[in-house]
Amino acid sequence: MGILDSFLNESKTDEGVLSDISDSTSIAPFRVSMSFTPLRLSAMQANKVDLIVKVTNLMREKKLVSVDVAVPKNTLIGFDRTCLNKSVEKKAGELSPGESAEIAVPIWATNQTKSDEIPIEVTAFAHYQDYNKVLASVRKRTTLRIV
Repeated sequence: MGILDSFLNESKTDEGVLSDISDSTSIAPFRVSMSFTPLRLSAMQANKVDLIVKVTNLMREKKLVSVDVAVPKNTLIGFDRTCLNKSVEKKAGELSPGESAEIAVPIWATNQTKSDEIPIEVTAFAHYQDYNKVLASVRKRTTLRIV
């Protein structure tokens, strides 16, 4: 809650999130936000950060949700300790209208990883019937700092 929100009494509650919910013809079925815990990777060390992806359902019906995360193939980071896996899919299950889910994706570095800024691509998918059929998707990009 910001300072101006407290003066104007315009705080965003669950009702505010539900009022943002759109119909099925909306362009963006989800609100996607990302953060890192800790904020950055250490160079030249075998360590990891967790990419926290928060997905909020903006549609008026339940949706089956999955999240794909990808890093560039020519980098020395990955989704396992050996840094060989450059993409990963996490299934979040069904999200009701206005409901949010947080998915933690570990990103690993090796003792040969150099300082850099690495682009990361996150795609949230809305499925129907099962995870093989895609209804809609939202793609976001972020940057991971290695220092």
